[in-house]
Amino acid sequence: MFEYLSPRSLADPQDILEYLELHQAAQEFRLELEHRANLEAYCQWYYQVAAENQRDLANMRSEINLLTLFNGRSV
Repeated sequence: MFEYLSPRSLADPQDILEYLELHQAAQEFRLELEHRANLEAYCQWYYQVAAENQRDLANMRSEINLLTLFNGRSV
Protein backbone atom coordinates (compact mmCIF):
# COMPACT_ATOMS: atom_id res chain seq x y z
CA MET A 1 0.00 0.00 0.00
CA PHE A 2 2.71 2.49 0.96
CA GLU A 3 5.49 0.95 -1.07
CA TYR A 4 6.69 4.34 -2.21
CA LEU A 5 7.63 5.16 1.40
CA SER A 6 9.96 2.26 1.90
CA PRO A 7 13.70 3.04 1.57
CA ARG A 8 14.14 0.38 -1.14
CA SER A 9 11.80 2.14 -3.52
CA LEU A 10 13.28 5.62 -3.15
CA ALA A 11 14.88 7.00 -6.23
CA ASP A 12 18.13 8.89 -6.22
CA PRO A 13 18.23 12.25 -4.39
CA GLN A 14 18.06 14.18 -7.66
CA ASP A 15 14.66 12.65 -8.49
CA ILE A 16 13.39 13.40 -5.00
CA LEU A 17 14.60 16.99 -5.25
CA GLU A 18 12.92 17.37 -8.64
CA TYR A 19 9.67 15.94 -7.24
CA LEU A 20 9.74 18.36 -4.30
CA GLU A 21 10.44 21.31 -6.58
CA LEU A 22 7.53 20.35 -8.82
CA HIS A 23 5.30 19.94 -5.81
CA GLN A 24 6.30 23.37 -4.48
CA ALA A 25 5.71 24.96 -7.89
CA ALA A 26 2.27 23.36 -8.05
CA GLN A 27 1.40 24.68 -4.59
CA GLU A 28 2.59 28.18 -5.47
CA PHE A 29 0.55 28.08 -8.68
CA ARG A 30 -2.56 26.95 -6.79
CA LEU A 31 -2.10 29.72 -4.21
CA GLU A 32 -1.65 32.29 -6.98
CA LEU A 33 -4.88 31.14 -8.66
CA GLU A 34 -6.72 31.29 -5.34
CA HIS A 35 -5.36 34.77 -4.65
CA ARG A 36 -6.41 36.01 -8.09
CA ALA A 37 -9.89 34.51 -7.72
CA ASN A 38 -10.31 36.17 -4.31
CA LEU A 39 -9.11 39.49 -5.70
CA GLU A 40 -11.53 39.24 -8.62
CA ALA A 41 -14.42 38.47 -6.26
CA TYR A 42 -13.48 41.43 -4.06
CA CYS A 43 -13.27 43.76 -7.06
CA GLN A 44 -16.69 42.64 -8.29
CA TRP A 45 -18.17 43.24 -4.82
CA TYR A 46 -16.49 46.65 -4.59
CA TYR A 47 -17.78 47.76 -8.02
CA GLN A 48 -21.28 46.58 -7.12
CA VAL A 49 -21.29 48.50 -3.81
CA ALA A 50 -19.85 51.60 -5.51
CA ALA A 51 -22.61 51.50 -8.14
CA GLU A 52 -25.27 51.12 -5.43
CA ASN A 53 -23.81 54.06 -3.52
CA GLN A 54 -23.77 56.21 -6.65
CA ARG A 55 -27.43 55.36 -7.33
CA ASP A 56 -28.34 56.18 -3.72
CA LEU A 57 -26.49 59.51 -3.93
CA ALA A 58 -28.25 60.41 -7.17
CA ASN A 59 -31.61 59.56 -5.57
CA MET A 60 -30.82 61.63 -2.49
CA ARG A 61 -29.79 64.62 -4.62
CA SER A 62 -33.06 64.45 -6.56
CA GLU A 63 -35.21 64.41 -3.40
CA ILE A 64 -36.54 67.57 -1.82
CA ASN A 65 -34.54 68.77 1.16
CA LEU A 66 -37.15 68.93 3.94
CA LEU A 67 -34.78 70.61 6.37
CA THR A 68 -35.04 73.84 4.41
CA LEU A 69 -38.76 73.99 5.23
CA PHE A 70 -38.06 73.90 8.97
CA ASN A 71 -34.92 76.02 9.10
CA GLY A 72 -35.70 78.46 6.38
CA ARG A 73 -32.18 78.12 5.00
CA SER A 74 -30.30 75.72 2.79
CA VAL A 75 -28.38 72.92 4.48
